[in-house]
Amino acid sequence: MNTANTCKPLTWLGRLARSFPFGHKRAYSNWRLRHKFFFIFLIVIILPFSLLIYYSYTSTRSTITEHTYTALNGSLAQINTNVEKRLEYYHQLSNIFYMDAQLRNYLSTDYEQAYYYLDAFEYINRTLSSQMTLNANILGITIYTDNQTLYSDGQYVKYTQEMPPSMKEQILQAAGNTMYFHSGDSLADDAYITIARSLSYFSLQHPYGMLTMDINDNEFYSLIKMENYNKSVYIIDENGGVISTGDQEFKSNDLFAVFPIQEKLTDDAGNFDIRIDGQERFFTYKKLSNGWFTVITVPYDELLANTNQATKNIIWYSAVAILIAILLLYFTTKVMTKRIEVLLQQIRRVERGDFRLSIKSMGHDEIGQVSFAFNKMASTIETLIHDVYEKEIARKESELNILQAQINPHFLYNTLSSISSLAIKEGAMPVYQMVNYLAKYYRVSLNKGKRIILMEQEINLVKNYVAIQKIRFRDKLHMHYDLDEQLFGTTTIKLILQPFIENCINHAIWDESGINIILKVKRDGEDILLQVIDDGIGMTTEQLDQAFDKSDNLSGYGVKNVDDRIKLTYGEEYGVSIFSRLGIGTAVTIRIPAISDRHPANQRDSKPIQLE
Repeated sequence: MNTANTCKPLTWLGRLARSFPFGHKRAYSNWRLRHKFFFIFLIVIILPFSLLIYYSYTSTRSTITEHTYTALNGSLAQINTNVEKRLEYYHQLSNIFYMDAQLRNYLSTDYEQAYYYLDAFEYINRTLSSQMTLNANILGITIYTDNQTLYSDGQYVKYTQEMPPSMKEQILQAAGNTMYFHSGDSLADDAYITIARSLSYFSLQHPYGMLTMDINDNEFYSLIKMENYNKSVYIIDENGGVISTGDQEFKSNDLFAVFPIQEKLTDDAGNFDIRIDGQERFFTYKKLSNGWFTVITVPYDELLANTNQATKNIIWYSAVAILIAILLLYFTTKVMTKRIEVLLQQIRRVERGDFRLSIKSMGHDEIGQVSFAFNKMASTIETLIHDVYEKEIARKESELNILQAQINPHFLYNTLSSISSLAIKEGAMPVYQMVNYLAKYYRVSLNKGKRIILMEQEINLVKNYVAIQKIRFRDKLHMHYDLDEQLFGTTTIKLILQPFIENCINHAIWDESGINIILKVKRDGEDILLQVIDDGIGMTTEQLDQAFDKSDNLSGYGVKNVDDRIKLTYGEEYGVSIFSRLGIGTAVTIRIPAISDRHPANQRDSKPIQLE
């Protein structure tokens, strides 16, 4: 029975595995045992070391990162507390002027004569200069007034129109609350921060003046410079302008121009990671009470510098340990497999037919026991070869010679040629034709003892056989051919079609009209299909099963015989399948591979004989 040639496609995982050098079992099985031991031991050593390194790195990184986050948040809280205290201090200092009734009177008085404001100047100069003396980081204190009768000295007292319009508008809108400004260039040596508020203690809508205090940037820089180790600290306004920073290498006055993090500063405090210019950085921030932000950033390379160094040390130590282990493995596997290699050399000597072994005792372990058993087995084999095998070969050769003498093809051809000549002499043309077809039939079927013939020869063998049977059955045998001549150059084992033609003639004819037989030869993918179809009596299911159970029938080559020969030659996926219906007919399908006569499988046979 024909077995369907079904081949399940490889899954994507299987194809991936086969793409690697170790993905093929055959490649691994071809390794020397020494290399297998070395490879397995190497994996057993490297894998734990790799897991140890990975675990050490991840656990150390996690611990250091967690501690760093905690330390950064502590630093951020401390910086904000210090900055808040300094801002609160200057706010309280501004309250002294804000609630000074004497100052309000001097600023609100309309002076008719110049000498009347001498007392005002004396009080203002004494009060403001004393505060500047007490606070060294105050660069200047200025009161802006709309009182044109009060003389402006350009230092402590100025007119309101001298104040920048944007600053004036924000101060008036604050209605007495403290406002904070900073100079544009925070990197300049004279960078300062301005604290300003309107003097409107008794009337918020009608201030009698505006107060500004310029604070040296060093006041705030001193609060963050000690926290600048392995990190960068920035105090920025709502728009990202840098007010003060401990990062002396920072060359910009706009933090957002260097670090695009404005969309991250949405809450009053928080932290986040972001990759900038290929470098991953950690940011933490907190908002000040006046709307400014304190931002701390650390590159992950610096954050994990100690972790990376520790990991490098572990890798170096592991590499040295692995190298030592490899050297030990090399010598260990060499010692372990040396006895096996010696035993393998002796096995190869036996393979070549040399049974003179010289294996010394290899101990009493498993290898030693195998060596002892092999010595004993080799001695037994040698005895069997001399006592049984050689005698059996001689007997088989004798029987084969007798058989070849009995079916000498030359004797058969000469006998048939004599009968053919006698038939012509006696005028018996039907006898001549039958003998001639029979000679051609046996010339192909015997084929000098070869099993493999051309497809064209197999077809001609059928045609010669049918020609003989047509002389016998005359008009009852109707043969039709549907042949793909491009397949004539392929090969097949002989006598796979004639038995089915013979079965059609001997068993399928059931009335006087005879029988129609169709022989088809066609390609099916990489295979060849040979079909014998008849319109004879057909077979029952039991008859079909019986045909595949017995190996002989009237032809001498039964269905099972042909099926077995095909499977033995080409494989289990090839063979014979039969479909039959009682009273309708029978269709026999033979599947064989499409093999050219130049295929390596046919090189052991000499060239097929040419048809005459």
